[in-house]
Amino acid sequence: MAGFLDPCELLATQRQLRVQLLDRKNAISWPTGRELAARLLLQLDDAPACWQLSADWIRDAFDVERVDGGTGSPNALTYLPAHAESRSKKMAVTSLQGVRISNSDPAVIRLWQSPHPVVFPDISQEKLFRNDLRQSLLSVGTRSKIAVALQHQGHRFGLLCIDHIGRTCDWHAEQYARFDSLAREVLGPILRASSRLTLQEEDGASSGVPRLTPAEVKVASLAASGLSYKEIARSLNRSFSTVDHQLRSIRQKLGVHSHAQLIVAHRESSR
Repeated sequence: MAGFLDPCELLATQRQLRVQLLDRKNAISWPTGRELAARLLLQLDDAPACWQLSADWIRDAFDVERVDGGTGSPNALTYLPAHAESRSKKMAVTSLQGVRISNSDPAVIRLWQSPHPVVFPDISQEKLFRNDLRQSLLSVGTRSKIAVALQHQGHRFGLLCIDHIGRTCDWHAEQYARFDSLAREVLGPILRASSRLTLQEEDGASSGVPRLTPAEVKVASLAASGLSYKEIARSLNRSFSTVDHQLRSIRQKLGVHSHAQLIVAHRESSR
């Protein structure tokens, strides 16, 4: 059964990142990125919420139709996008949920290996993609993309993509520089720290058992009491998508596959 996050460990990590990122004037190149960093530090104990907040914030800041990100490794056979996903409400945008991307595709290999974002101005003309991946991206409307491998201290732990749907784009140098600085200076250190606190990855866990965060315990308790997703979101003043991501994370940690199994597992752990 999952354990619980140590509040002292959380507070110490928050303080360290605050000093590193916010107390140093030039730590974040794009001043607006400080806003995102400050908001993420408040939710550091909730990795799914941090990912979702990042996706929503970036979609608005860069005025794109879809942002998706997810944890992963270049050593895995496949990468699963849309761990967090933010889609425009101004038009119909297809979700990437359920899509599997081969890490052996030359474009994906280049992305994992690059220390900076990779630009794909026109997916239909991009020769680096294999035909199956190109067609998969085009089928969900992606025409233009900037993508980056998130990393911190040499550890690559996920990908983040911003997409234009149904139209190509000549990305401006300023957009590229801002996305690059966000990935390296804000998202790399904060999302890595949040994932380690929440999921207790390889070098941060003594027991190897993932731990529920205080926020996840609260969501699991509300779910076990019989509240629906919408009722939980309303009760916690969070978005439906954030609650959905939290419950998915909780099910994964508890080793269950359905909402009913989650309720049973949580009730048993509370006895």
